[in-house]
Amino acid sequence: MPDPTRIHAPGLYDIPADRYHEDPVGVPSLSSSLAKLLIERSPRHGWTEHPRLNPAFERQDAAKFDIGRAAHRLLLEGIDDAVVIDANDWRTKAAQEQRDAAYAAGRTPLLRDQYERVVVMVQQVRAQLIGHRDAADAFTAGRGEQTLVWQEAGVWCRCLLDWLPDDRTRPYDDLKTTAAAAHPDLWQRTAFNLGFDLQASFYRRGIRAVLGIDQPRFRFVVAETAPPHALCVIEMTPATLDLADRKVDAALDLWRWCLERDDWPGYPAMTCLIEPPPWHEARWLEREAREQDVAGGGVGVAEHLLHWQAPHDWKGAL
Repeated sequence: MPDPTRIHAPGLYDIPADRYHEDPVGVPSLSSSLAKLLIERSPRHGWTEHPRLNPAFERQDAAKFDIGRAAHRLLLEGIDDAVVIDANDWRTKAAQEQRDAAYAAGRTPLLRDQYERVVVMVQQVRAQLIGHRDAADAFTAGRGEQTLVWQEAGVWCRCLLDWLPDDRTRPYDDLKTTAAAAHPDLWQRTAFNLGFDLQASFYRRGIRAVLGIDQPRFRFVVAETAPPHALCVIEMTPATLDLADRKVDAALDLWRWCLERDDWPGYPAMTCLIEPPPWHEARWLEREAREQDVAGGGVGVAEHLLHWQAPHDWKGAL
């Protein structure tokens, strides 16, 4: 008999985020973060990070995510669940005990200056979005933290939308906070390193399957956690999404294969050969060409290399 406490039908669900992260679906389901692990690491990594497959799984409360987590709740749900701790850092025993108690209660511990920064950041994000040419409607007229559950290629999938707009034809926005830069040229590397292209593809599939939107738009609202809390609204190109779709297809196939066999292999059980990346080879070729020019001018290559590798004579520069 199916477990009545779990989800057994595709659809839209309004459930607490903690329950979502515990995987509420009847059959262990695939999320975008697990799909990324399957593709970029191995099935064994995916099994390890799944709360129901791994009997020893323990969700870690990473302090580096606390500011972003608090900003999400305040901006998207209007909930201020932070536990503000009057301390300059976490080095005292009292501060650590208050932090641990907040985590145990499912709340977000923040130092006083961190909390004040979150409040200002949320205010700045709202103000910038109001004046944004394309995203003035972001995080308005809708609901935050909504779960989509669907089946695809024989696999149960789930995703947690940051924002579900009342008008389902509007773009679906996802808030990202960064301690680095939100400038698109700089955040681009972060986006691909963290698999946000795969997330965009995965979420678009959930929106299409559950909400019936054929070509949904999915955007990232990227906000800096440091003043002046500048933000940028970023969307993946069709070519990027096409490549990400192929990654998701591969993850679905791999998840289904592993789940059916209860077999979760790690890295290849053989010696793997690697080649230098293009930038590495290009850098060496450039250096070779530079040294050949020096040799042509009458300076020996060995002499040039020894000079190039010598420490800087800072005393002689005085």
